[in-house]
Amino acid sequence: MDLDFALIADGISVRADGKLDIYGAGFDTIIAPSVPAQHPRLMLGVRVLISKHEAERPHSLDIFLQTADGDELARAQAQAPPLPEEDRSQVPPGRQIGIGLLLAFNNLVFPQYGSYQLVIHWDGNEARAPLRMFVEAPPA
Repeated sequence: MDLDFALIADGISVRADGKLDIYGAGFDTIIAPSVPAQHPRLMLGVRVLISKHEAERPHSLDIFLQTADGDELARAQAQAPPLPEEDRSQVPPGRQIGIGLLLAFNNLVFPQYGSYQLVIHWDGNEARAPLRMFVEAPPA
């Protein structure tokens, strides 16, 4: 598996053709007038590239929202089911299959100002360095 991209957004939906419609994307900082701060919805859009062989079995994507100290605040999970043989057979030799996944975190509570991280695991293994996030007070 290769992680093609992972991004934080306000909203994401998956089209029937597998494309992701994304809005409010690309931020890493939440401005909160006070803490604890509740954020109504945060979504993570992820696209992985897998081989035809990997597409024969199901896979799990787990996302952990952690404090800077590694304490878990929330988690979300998505499943990538096996692809049918007729879909796998249409992929040219040597080409990977792209799979878009989305994960939603609703009503997140950030206990304090500071840094946070989103840790991404694919089948139980860390897929990349954590995505960083910050919760900050409004500028004076």
